[in-house]
Amino acid sequence: MEQEKRMWAHGLLLLTSIIWGSAFVFQKFATEELSSWFITAARFTIAAVLLWVITYRKWGRLNRGYLLGGLITGATMGLGTAVQTVALTLGTTPGKSAFLTAVYCVIVPFFYWFVSKERPQKNHVFAAVICLVGIGLISLNGDMTMTSGDVVTLIGGVIFACDLTAVAWFAKGRDPILLTTMQITFSAVVGWIGTFVTNGVPAAISMGAMGNVLYLALFSTALCLFLQAYGLKHTDAAVGTILLSLESVFGVVFSVLLYHEAVTPRMAVGFAIVFVAVLLSQFRFAPKQKAVL
Repeated sequence: MEQEKRMWAHGLLLLTSIIWGSAFVFQKFATEELSSWFITAARFTIAAVLLWVITYRKWGRLNRGYLLGGLITGATMGLGTAVQTVALTLGTTPGKSAFLTAVYCVIVPFFYWFVSKERPQKNHVFAAVICLVGIGLISLNGDMTMTSGDVVTLIGGVIFACDLTAVAWFAKGRDPILLTTMQITFSAVVGWIGTFVTNGVPAAISMGAMGNVLYLALFSTALCLFLQAYGLKHTDAAVGTILLSLESVFGVVFSVLLYHEAVTPRMAVGFAIVFVAVLLSQFRFAPKQKAVL
């Protein structure tokens, strides 16, 4: 029975990475008609409503800790998503966005060092160095400059690293689904603030654009949160993380299939290097035991 649950968990985590990878393309399609801030607001609002309905029995457990955690993690997630979406309007392709955003996996150990005093391991430092090489191959032009879209995408990756660091900190001793509900709610608030400040409310929305937003809200956000929670509960964290990191690979696959992105040999090598860096950053090594004489 336990082995069966583990196999199901692996399948669900793989499905999660597939959906997350495809989301970059639907995000790109949505920006062709809607503002980045409105996409963020609508996506998280729909997901938040679903999560509030599902978690209604846990409302009585809400306290200041959940509110503060939700506010901080929601602000970083909402801002990171909006910045990532803005980058897609500046020329970045879905495939490049998938891999450049994935740098947050490499950055998190260094950010978490500041809040937990837990020093990054040697593999984290090495992962960061080779990740920079991969980013250079993906983004640097012949004159050693980067497009504005790629730069903004990397900024979004840094913000996502802040978000993951905050989630790791505030999740201690709290219900992860309830904290996630608060996070998604405040992400929606951030999206709506940005929407009204930038006058990004559309006068009308086509069925195609609405379909893109609904896919992001229902599948990429709400559904994947539960698939991720179940999958990580019934498998090893290291295996689960590796399966989820395939998101960047599927991002390129869907970008080639649906967006017809052209991947050059240089970009392919860069993608591979960044992926190796992401995998390397996930491993944790036990400290060496001192010999007892």
